[in-house]
Amino acid sequence: MTEEIIERLEEYLGSEEFEYEAENCMEELDESGEGINAVLPLLRFLERHPMADISMTSAVVRYMEQFYGRGYENILMDSVRRRPTVHTVRMLGRLRNAAIDEGQDGEEFEDVLIDVLSSEAEDEIKDTVRELI
Repeated sequence: MTEEIIERLEEYLGSEEFEYEAENCMEELDESGEGINAVLPLLRFLERHPMADISMTSAVVRYMEQFYGRGYENILMDSVRRRPTVHTVRMLGRLRNAAIDEGQDGEEFEDVLIDVLSSEAEDEIKDTVRELI
């Protein structure tokens, strides 16, 4: 199920219909019961398109963020270590801010972001990290 949905996302990426299709896809994914198992394939989708214009309020981002506190954090950190994208570093920045808001230091998330600065990531991604930290 997740693979089929990602194929549809790939098909619509860059089109004016992407957000509409993403909403439909994430609804189907939610109803399928895939749950957190769909997070890694969705992150891999973002990794293949590191500079894609996907809104941070996108259904894809919202779907993954619903698993906050249930393992999503580690899956996201692994993704950023593997292949940072504009969106995944922003998502990690949101986790850092949430940790700080909850009275934690967010250091674990910040360390991963700092590592992006010495990676081979695109300059725009590094600039995004600089804005976040």
